[in-house]
Amino acid sequence: MSVPGGHALTPAAGQALAGLGRSPDAPQPRRADWLVGQLPVGMLDDNFFYRFASIFQEEGSTFLDSIDNLDNILDPAVAPPAMVRFLGAWLALPALHPDLDELYQRRFVKAGAKLRWWRGTKRGLSEYLELLTGGAVEVVDNGGIFRQGEVGQRLPQVRITAEGTGWLNEADFIEVVRDEVPANASVEVFVGQRRIWPRESEQRSAD
Repeated sequence: MSVPGGHALTPAAGQALAGLGRSPDAPQPRRADWLVGQLPVGMLDDNFFYRFASIFQEEGSTFLDSIDNLDNILDPAVAPPAMVRFLGAWLALPALHPDLDELYQRRFVKAGAKLRWWRGTKRGLSEYLELLTGGAVEVVDNGGIFRQGEVGQRLPQVRITAEGTGWLNEADFIEVVRDEVPANASVEVFVGQRRIWPRESEQRSAD
């Protein structure tokens, strides 16, 4: 192994690298001796000085490795599981429980990020809820394209029918739905044939 300028590292230098857990022969994102390799050749023969400088090289390598890995840290496909859940929270997705399948968490955050482009649309709502529940979701609304003056005073209405609520309980699922539809819309949520929102008590108070 050589340093810049074509000078070979001494055996002591090779041993020092091995002692730091960095094999001189292993593939590296940068030269394993990127710092000490810049020392004057005469200093490389001083074992104590070489080891002393290697301490700073090791600390600096940790910092540089973090920078080299920054793209991966923000990629749901390869980021650490805790970071995947943080990214989901940053995107305002439902909180992912650590016990959920790791692959599902990664797919959910990645797909959820793309669906944010369609938020506020029928397509965005249906695909988002299908991703969340893992089953078919039907969204029916009274929206459309009308001539000026033809809409009248009717309020927007949305009816959602899902096969299930996935890993969320019904209360959390309802909260997600209400957060995704317009605030002035009247919403009905069904799981199969059973209406879970509005509840009977909510319906009576509204009347």
